[in-house]
Amino acid sequence: MAPESTRSRLLAAARDHYLEVGPAGFSLREVARRTSLTPAAIYRHYDGKDALLGAVCAEGFRVFASYLMTSLAEATPAARLRAAGQQYLRFGLERPRDYRVIFMREHEGAGELRIDPATLPPTFEFLVDRVRDSLGARPGRPRRGDDPRACALSIWAHVHGLVSLRLAGHLAEAGDDRAFTATYTRSVDALLAGLGL
Repeated sequence: MAPESTRSRLLAAARDHYLEVGPAGFSLREVARRTSLTPAAIYRHYDGKDALLGAVCAEGFRVFASYLMTSLAEATPAARLRAAGQQYLRFGLERPRDYRVIFMREHEGAGELRIDPATLPPTFEFLVDRVRDSLGARPGRPRRGDDPRACALSIWAHVHGLVSLRLAGHLAEAGDDRAFTATYTRSVDALLAGLGL
């Protein structure tokens, strides 16, 4: 594995280059130029373009997961679920390049950033667990149709839509990030209330 400083430089340069040109235009030669390395030096750390892009994606999810994990400090299942939603937004606003590369790029053709199609990322399973815990802690008997995975998918689609629209510049009328956070919180709270969470 690359020394940490070299690895960090390579991953940041590869991420930014990928965001600029997409999979078709991505070039190890350009990553080498941006990091003052030779293409051969990159091959000493990664087996090729796909391996480097896979590492970029894995690093993005690692950082994202570190945000989500802070929600576990909350005292109740409902509070942990809501905190996870806030951490999703925080990650998007504080790490927009990482957010874009793992959630907003078209993944097509050679050199794409791939998630194993047989599984959703572990961060989705984290959300499923928060939903399952919240459903289990709810007073009264479970309602018909309570499905933690289906609820989690609805929540993910909702928060992803809001954050992605914000990062794409489509929700500028919501105001600055503080004002948008208030709008986001009201919207997510309404969704969770509708889901009985």
